[in-house]
Amino acid sequence: MLPSPSSTQVIVWALLVAWLAVCVIFDLRSRQVPAFLTVLPLLLAAIWRLFQGGWQLVALVALLVLLSDLPQAKWRIPIACAATILSLSIAGLPAIVHAMLVVFAVWALWEIGVTGGADAKIIITLVLFFTNGLLFIPIVLVGGVQGLVGLITRRKTIPYTVAITLGTVAWLWMSGFASS
Repeated sequence: MLPSPSSTQVIVWALLVAWLAVCVIFDLRSRQVPAFLTVLPLLLAAIWRLFQGGWQLVALVALLVLLSDLPQAKWRIPIACAATILSLSIAGLPAIVHAMLVVFAVWALWEIGVTGGADAKIIITLVLFFTNGLLFIPIVLVGGVQGLVGLITRRKTIPYTVAITLGTVAWLWMSGFASS
């Protein structure tokens, strides 16, 4: 018999999945997720991470957000690479290093137009909250399957919030039983 997660974990996970489900509903209906559903949770996750001692990760996220507003787009990614390398050198814990790499990757995908801003903010929020870069693996795997289905059905775009939600649920389920 598999051990079960604590009741606090279940409540937090239920709230998290409910938030993701609302994001999916908006994404499926209008192909847009309202800013209040992405910016507010991102800020709350950043505050949470600060209280948990992850200031380096929060500083990197803040810097990447600021870089997104640079008028010279050609300098954004090189400066972000340098900032990420500097951040990695002061990160300390391997979990923070992995989280920083995922945050940079997601930001870069958004910056070059491969993913939407809402998708990037949602993933970065999840990484800030959990500080676990492994969360990105099931999201990418589900996204790959979703992308294949999109190719077969000849869809030009796919609502990636579905992959984010299903990948996160898979990761929560696996990590809940692995850590208990």
